[in-house]
Amino acid sequence: MRAEDVAAVVVAVVVPVLTATVAVFAVAWQDRQASRSQTGRRQRAFEDATRQVDFAVLWWDARQRLPGNQEELANASRVAQRWLDQAGALVVAAGPGTVDPPRRLSPTRLLLLYPFRYTAAKFIRASFLAALGIMAVTSVGVLSVALSTGTGADFGWSLTWLLLFALIALSLRFWAVSADAVRQP
Repeated sequence: MRAEDVAAVVVAVVVPVLTATVAVFAVAWQDRQASRSQTGRRQRAFEDATRQVDFAVLWWDARQRLPGNQEELANASRVAQRWLDQAGALVVAAGPGTVDPPRRLSPTRLLLLYPFRYTAAKFIRASFLAALGIMAVTSVGVLSVALSTGTGADFGWSLTWLLLFALIALSLRFWAVSADAVRQP
């Protein structure tokens, strides 16, 4: 086997492996971003609520020091209570107090073999799986061309198609995940 043939076989094998590696890193990055986003929202909600409570306490203290009758003090008490309730609602709306444990990377998650809720996401997932199938068949074709004829125009076109379907598969995967997550509460 010539060096060109070895290089052609190596390239034909590396493209699907590289695509899978990129998918694994991209899923891990998506998980990290989702975790940071959830943590950031909760932290901002706590900071806003803390500022609101601090203001309500200072305002209530100042209001008590001012001269006035019991009715004005009762109205001020209701206002302060409403501000405290709003601060509590901010924290409750931010979500649960603990961050969900990170999900494991598994073939089920990478290949989107878990149940989807929405029809559009299911259709995109089916397209993703079809693109993976075409990519697998194209990989075999690239290996066949590389082993039988070596490098040449046929090999170049086969490799181009393989790269194209790898990019399409990755794009469809991310689109399917985002289409299913868009409508989640």
